[in-house]
Amino acid sequence: MKIIVTDSIDQAAVNLLVSHQHQVVQVDNKDESAIVSALEDATGWIVRSGTQVTGELLSHAKNLVVIGRAGVGVDNIDVAEATRRGIAVVNTPTGNTLAAVEHTMALLLALARNIPQAHASLMIERKWERKTFTGVELYGKTIGIAGLGKIGSRVAARCRSFEMRVLAYDPFLSSERAAALEVELIEDLGELLALSDFFSLHMPNTPQTQNLLNQERLSKIKPGARIVNCARGSLVDETALAEALNTGHIAGVALDVFAKEPPFDSPLMRAPNVIATPHLGASTQESQRNVGLQVAEQVSDAIRNGIFKDAVNIPVRDWVTFEKITPYLSMVERLGVLAAQYAGSGVRQIEVDYAGGPFEEIPALNNTLLKGLLRPVLGESVNAVNASVLASERGIKLSHRQSVEATGYKNLVSVVIHTSKGEHSFAATMFTDQLPRLVMLDGCEVDVYLKGMLLIFSNMDHPGVIGDVGQLLGENKINIAHFSLGRRQPGGEALAIVAVDDLISAQVLTDLTGLKNMKWARVISFDQN
Repeated sequence: MKIIVTDSIDQAAVNLLVSHQHQVVQVDNKDESAIVSALEDATGWIVRSGTQVTGELLSHAKNLVVIGRAGVGVDNIDVAEATRRGIAVVNTPTGNTLAAVEHTMALLLALARNIPQAHASLMIERKWERKTFTGVELYGKTIGIAGLGKIGSRVAARCRSFEMRVLAYDPFLSSERAAALEVELIEDLGELLALSDFFSLHMPNTPQTQNLLNQERLSKIKPGARIVNCARGSLVDETALAEALNTGHIAGVALDVFAKEPPFDSPLMRAPNVIATPHLGASTQESQRNVGLQVAEQVSDAIRNGIFKDAVNIPVRDWVTFEKITPYLSMVERLGVLAAQYAGSGVRQIEVDYAGGPFEEIPALNNTLLKGLLRPVLGESVNAVNASVLASERGIKLSHRQSVEATGYKNLVSVVIHTSKGEHSFAATMFTDQLPRLVMLDGCEVDVYLKGMLLIFSNMDHPGVIGDVGQLLGENKINIAHFSLGRRQPGGEALAIVAVDDLISAQVLTDLTGLKNMKWARVISFDQN
């Protein structure tokens, strides 16, 4: 079978493909016409971040079975179009883990001891300035780690070996899992920042984490703290960070990633006390070899055996079953996305009831539900293959049952989420239009499609509330597409779900919660899905 490779991979990976009797064709990722020509009869395609896999290119891939991404991120691949065309997309989420962990520690030590600055002074400026570069010790200091996934948890272990106090923020990490990792769990990010001498970011790029370190949060960080970011450049407001460095509020930062790369126009390039590397987190000989070998094995397995390991768009082994359960996979994933944003942090246990049917491949449905739950926080590294492992690592337990009949419906998926602050319940069904609909929320009957942007609010069931909400949304030019009301009893607490066509800003949400008889309001977005 013909496999095209449009980014550099380790020669060992090429040799592995050849040993499996594949024809390997290497094509320059900047030569679009050559890619189009090669795709005409290609069965597999291996890329890194340098290749943009567009829908236009995929239209020429008549025989393509699988696209392999040597790395984690698949934002350079049109996954939706690949799925529509029946092409599996696989990635290598674990191949460069240790490389990223060790680079984080290297930057942490360099930041503490001013190593790059001292080296430049001695070797380039020919100066011997010992006092100028007096550093600080890691011993006894407090490090705050945002994100305790496969990388963050290993950074925590290494920081403990330096006898540091390790604090962590992770919305999906249970207290039991935190105890097993020997870290102190802090539920509020602002509090974590205020306690940290060093702070290391290990969160993914999601709509919820963009500019996680903004001006407001940076103002709360402990004066003289030092920040390391080997995760995603989008996590940091670079203008606000540069200002904090210029004022001396932050003692220094060590960065491997930037919002725009190369970052030559970034204000951080002109700020003091910055250590920077050109996105080297995964750049070790071992990790490059590992991700190359992993993706080669995955692509070969997909072509030869129909096995899709670490697929981001196919949670079952064959496309026949996949196509049959696809509508229900979409439904449970959207239930997970809803639950993540509605229930918030501290998820401990999930109970799922699959009633009616057809519900096949329950493990795939469970994993896809967990994928929807975790992705708003953990980002693109979560897929329907690894979601259960990532959930288990965070102490989240899922149990399920299957009921023969769904009262009032042909099919019904009911989910109960137990958190550290209480529990929430959701139920969704699929009608003949094949679009998932939420029919129950926290014991109230509702009816709304699980798509787009939803405003959910709770109020006392008194006259005038709906009018006030409609007026406020109208004043802010937010169009209402659908309005669903639910209540348990007249005059008590009522629940409303409003589907809107326009973005609801933080200010509008604040104004909504200030309305008379309003208890709370939340915005749920399915756009990231």
